[in-house]
Amino acid sequence: MSKIVFIEKLSLCTLVSLFLLASSCTTPLKELTYFDGIKKGENLPEAPLPDEYLIRPNDHLYIRIISDDPEDAEFLNLIGSQTSMIGSAYNIELITYLVDEDGNISYPFLGPIEVKDKNLQEIKEIMQKEVDKYLENASVFVKLVSRTVTVLGEVRNPGQLSMIKSRMNIFETLGLAGDITDYGNRQNVKLIRELPEGRVATELDLTNPLIIQSPYFYILPHDILYVEHKTKVYGAKNMPYASPISITASVISIGLLILNLFK
Repeated sequence: MSKIVFIEKLSLCTLVSLFLLASSCTTPLKELTYFDGIKKGENLPEAPLPDEYLIRPNDHLYIRIISDDPEDAEFLNLIGSQTSMIGSAYNIELITYLVDEDGNISYPFLGPIEVKDKNLQEIKEIMQKEVDKYLENASVFVKLVSRTVTVLGEVRNPGQLSMIKSRMNIFETLGLAGDITDYGNRQNVKLIRELPEGRVATELDLTNPLIIQSPYFYILPHDILYVEHKTKVYGAKNMPYASPISITASVISIGLLILNLFK
């Protein structure tokens, strides 16, 4: 084999190596784009509204009895008229009622009240009937305090997040977690949801515009979202940002060194 032919083959191999190196560190844009392929001005049907959340054991309920005369209702409330403690996570057990393993709350003067598998409106109606036995013109306010969702995997801020709105969709939830990283698989986001009949697991493609129509578009309290990594780029995850550049420079340097040996 002549020197010129060898050099040409070596140069070709070097270029192929550089191409493979570059392509292995690149993710197609369509795999990173939410609602990929959606048409401008296109109207998509609304996602079906999720079923109302049903109370389960270990939930925390904030219940307050409101009356024309606060002193009359004070014996039915955990705290007085001052409600500044509500925002403190440290004092949550002091101002809320914990649903026990049997699905009941122990309410002073009203006794145990079954709340499991009931929504907030149903609990309010049950409480109202009990309160009416003691007070006239009193109203019941019920709120679920432990409204959290867990986001794990390839997001910038994984962990347990508080649901800041009464109704949140999956994109708002991921936004609270800092969005999916470049290493996250947007085409296969797993969602685990606990229902009365058991746990349900599903996979969601966030690049598909039809995600808006999914019954899992809206998030419920205690949902778990897991964003898995993309296998193609996982090997580069632990490498410094300059590593691909360094590897490319090393390949070029080796190629030039070999070329110089045959000059």
